[in-house]
Amino acid sequence: MSIAGQFRPLPHGAKPLPVASILQQGLNLVEDLSQKLQTLDSLMLTGKPNEISAAATVVETALKSASPAFAEIAGAMGQLGACNLAAAAAQLRQIEEEDAAGLAEALRFALARFAKRSAGANRRAQQLNRGLNAALKTLQALGVQESGRLIAEA
Repeated sequence: MSIAGQFRPLPHGAKPLPVASILQQGLNLVEDLSQKLQTLDSLMLTGKPNEISAAATVVETALKSASPAFAEIAGAMGQLGACNLAAAAAQLRQIEEEDAAGLAEALRFALARFAKRSAGANRRAQQLNRGLNAALKTLQALGVQESGRLIAEA
Protein backbone atom coordinates (compact mmCIF):
# COMPACT_ATOMS: atom_id res chain seq x y z
CA MET A 1 0.00 0.00 0.00
CA SER A 2 1.41 3.35 -0.99
CA ILE A 3 0.96 6.26 1.36
CA ALA A 4 2.31 8.84 -1.04
CA GLY A 5 0.15 11.92 -1.07
CA GLN A 6 -1.64 10.94 2.13
CA PHE A 7 0.13 13.55 4.23
CA ARG A 8 1.47 17.01 3.77
CA PRO A 9 5.05 17.80 4.67
CA LEU A 10 5.61 20.09 7.63
CA PRO A 11 7.03 23.48 6.77
CA HIS A 12 10.80 23.66 6.98
CA GLY A 13 11.90 24.37 10.54
CA ALA A 14 8.48 23.54 12.03
CA LYS A 15 8.61 21.99 15.47
CA PRO A 16 7.29 18.44 15.72
CA LEU A 17 3.99 18.01 17.48
CA PRO A 18 4.03 16.33 20.90
CA VAL A 19 2.01 13.40 19.57
CA ALA A 20 3.94 10.63 21.30
CA SER A 21 2.06 11.08 24.57
CA ILE A 22 -1.27 11.28 22.75
CA LEU A 23 -0.50 8.09 20.83
CA GLN A 24 0.70 6.31 23.98
CA GLN A 25 -2.54 7.24 25.73
CA GLY A 26 -4.50 5.89 22.76
CA LEU A 27 -2.49 2.67 22.77
CA ASN A 28 -3.13 2.21 26.50
CA LEU A 29 -6.84 2.83 25.97
CA VAL A 30 -7.10 0.33 23.13
CA GLU A 31 -5.25 -2.32 25.14
CA ASP A 32 -7.58 -1.70 28.11
CA LEU A 33 -10.63 -1.88 25.87
CA SER A 34 -9.34 -5.09 24.31
CA GLN A 35 -8.93 -6.65 27.74
CA LYS A 36 -12.46 -5.65 28.76
CA LEU A 37 -13.86 -6.99 25.49
CA GLN A 38 -11.96 -10.26 25.96
CA THR A 39 -13.50 -10.59 29.43
CA LEU A 40 -16.97 -10.02 27.98
CA ASP A 41 -16.36 -12.51 25.19
CA SER A 42 -15.22 -15.14 27.69
CA LEU A 43 -18.23 -14.51 29.90
CA MET A 44 -20.58 -15.07 26.97
CA LEU A 45 -19.40 -18.67 26.98
CA THR A 46 -20.50 -19.11 30.60
CA GLY A 47 -24.15 -18.28 30.06
CA LYS A 48 -24.29 -16.16 33.21
CA PRO A 49 -26.58 -13.28 32.23
CA ASN A 50 -25.84 -10.98 35.17
CA GLU A 51 -22.08 -11.19 34.66
CA ILE A 52 -22.45 -10.78 30.89
CA SER A 53 -24.61 -7.71 31.37
CA ALA A 54 -22.16 -6.18 33.85
CA ALA A 55 -19.20 -6.81 31.54
CA ALA A 56 -21.11 -5.35 28.57
CA THR A 57 -21.82 -2.23 30.61
CA VAL A 58 -18.12 -1.96 31.49
CA VAL A 59 -17.17 -2.17 27.80
CA GLU A 60 -19.81 0.38 26.80
CA THR A 61 -18.73 2.81 29.53
CA ALA A 62 -15.06 2.41 28.62
CA LEU A 63 -15.82 3.11 24.96
CA LYS A 64 -17.74 6.26 25.83
CA SER A 65 -14.96 7.40 28.17
CA ALA A 66 -12.34 6.83 25.47
CA SER A 67 -14.13 9.03 22.95
CA PRO A 68 -12.34 12.30 23.90
CA ALA A 69 -8.94 10.61 23.69
CA PHE A 70 -9.73 9.27 20.23
CA ALA A 71 -10.90 12.72 19.17
CA GLU A 72 -7.57 14.10 20.40
CA ILE A 73 -5.71 11.47 18.36
CA ALA A 74 -7.76 12.37 15.29
CA GLY A 75 -6.98 16.04 15.87
CA ALA A 76 -3.26 15.32 16.13
CA MET A 77 -3.39 13.28 12.92
CA GLY A 78 -5.17 16.19 11.27
CA GLN A 79 -2.45 18.60 12.41
CA LEU A 80 0.11 16.25 10.93
CA GLY A 81 -1.89 16.18 7.73
CA ALA A 82 -2.22 12.40 7.93
CA CYS A 83 -5.39 10.65 6.85
CA ASN A 84 -4.61 7.47 8.79
CA LEU A 85 -2.12 6.06 11.28
CA ALA A 86 0.12 4.54 8.60
CA ALA A 87 0.46 7.95 6.97
CA ALA A 88 1.04 9.50 10.39
CA ALA A 89 3.85 7.04 11.05
CA ALA A 90 5.44 7.93 7.71
CA GLN A 91 5.08 11.64 8.44
CA LEU A 92 6.60 11.19 11.90
CA ARG A 93 9.52 9.23 10.45
CA GLN A 94 10.06 11.98 7.91
CA ILE A 95 10.46 14.51 10.72
CA GLU A 96 12.65 12.06 12.63
CA GLU A 97 10.18 11.29 15.40
CA GLU A 98 10.88 7.56 15.47
CA ASP A 99 9.34 6.92 18.90
CA ALA A 100 6.08 8.58 17.90
CA ALA A 101 6.15 6.77 14.55
CA GLY A 102 6.51 3.45 16.36
CA LEU A 103 3.60 4.36 18.61
CA ALA A 104 1.46 5.23 15.58
CA GLU A 105 2.20 1.81 14.07
CA ALA A 106 1.56 0.05 17.40
CA LEU A 107 -1.75 1.89 17.77
CA ARG A 108 -2.72 0.96 14.23
CA PHE A 109 -2.07 -2.73 14.91
CA ALA A 110 -3.82 -2.58 18.32
CA LEU A 111 -6.89 -1.03 16.70
CA ALA A 112 -6.90 -3.74 14.03
CA ARG A 113 -6.74 -6.45 16.72
CA PHE A 114 -9.52 -4.72 18.67
CA ALA A 115 -11.70 -4.53 15.56
CA LYS A 116 -11.17 -8.25 14.90
CA ARG A 117 -11.88 -9.13 18.54
CA SER A 118 -14.95 -6.88 18.50
CA ALA A 119 -16.32 -8.58 15.39
CA GLY A 120 -15.79 -11.98 17.01
CA ALA A 121 -17.52 -10.90 20.21
CA ASN A 122 -20.39 -9.48 18.16
CA ARG A 123 -20.81 -12.82 16.35
CA ARG A 124 -20.81 -14.65 19.69
CA ALA A 125 -23.41 -12.23 21.08
CA GLN A 126 -25.62 -12.75 18.03
CA GLN A 127 -25.33 -16.54 18.38
CA LEU A 128 -26.14 -16.29 22.09
CA ASN A 129 -29.16 -14.13 21.28
CA ARG A 130 -30.39 -16.57 18.63
CA GLY A 131 -29.91 -19.49 21.02
CA LEU A 132 -31.81 -17.77 23.82
CA ASN A 133 -34.63 -16.81 21.49
CA ALA A 134 -34.89 -20.38 20.20
CA ALA A 135 -34.90 -21.77 23.75
CA LEU A 136 -37.60 -19.33 24.83
CA LYS A 137 -39.75 -20.12 21.79
CA THR A 138 -39.41 -23.83 22.53
CA LEU A 139 -40.44 -23.29 26.15
CA GLN A 140 -43.37 -21.20 25.02
CA ALA A 141 -44.41 -23.85 22.50
CA LEU A 142 -44.30 -26.45 25.28
CA GLY A 143 -46.56 -24.24 27.36
CA VAL A 144 -44.00 -23.60 30.10
CA GLN A 145 -45.39 -20.41 31.56
CA GLU A 146 -45.92 -19.16 35.05
CA SER A 147 -48.68 -16.63 35.71
CA GLY A 148 -48.76 -15.67 32.05
CA ARG A 149 -45.01 -15.04 32.04
CA LEU A 150 -42.52 -17.20 30.19
CA ILE A 151 -39.96 -18.79 32.49
CA ALA A 152 -36.73 -17.19 31.34
CA GLU A 153 -34.44 -19.01 33.75
CA ALA A 154 -33.74 -21.59 31.05
